[in-house]
Amino acid sequence: MNTKSIQEILQNKSLFERLAIESFSSVDGDKSGEIDSSELEVIITQLATSMGSEPPNGEEIKEIMNDLDTDNSGKISFDEFKNLIKDVLASMLDDDI
Repeated sequence: MNTKSIQEILQNKSLFERLAIESFSSVDGDKSGEIDSSELEVIITQLATSMGSEPPNGEEIKEIMNDLDTDNSGKISFDEFKNLIKDVLASMLDDDI
């Protein structure tokens, strides 16, 4: 993804919302409207494997979950997930500068 596309996504609320909904839906395997630790582990393991990295262990998954679960519900809500997507895109943008 290039800098222009990232900026467009971050500036266009409807485009960002669509991206967030599609991404969330692909991670929310049971379609409960929340991401639990097992769903998070599946997606992080897939990402790590596709990048040639070692998958995180159970303790690392718990740490990631705690970082993302800002309301301490034990699950990642859509709003918490959107914050993650926004942070990831902003970080990608910063890396390109």
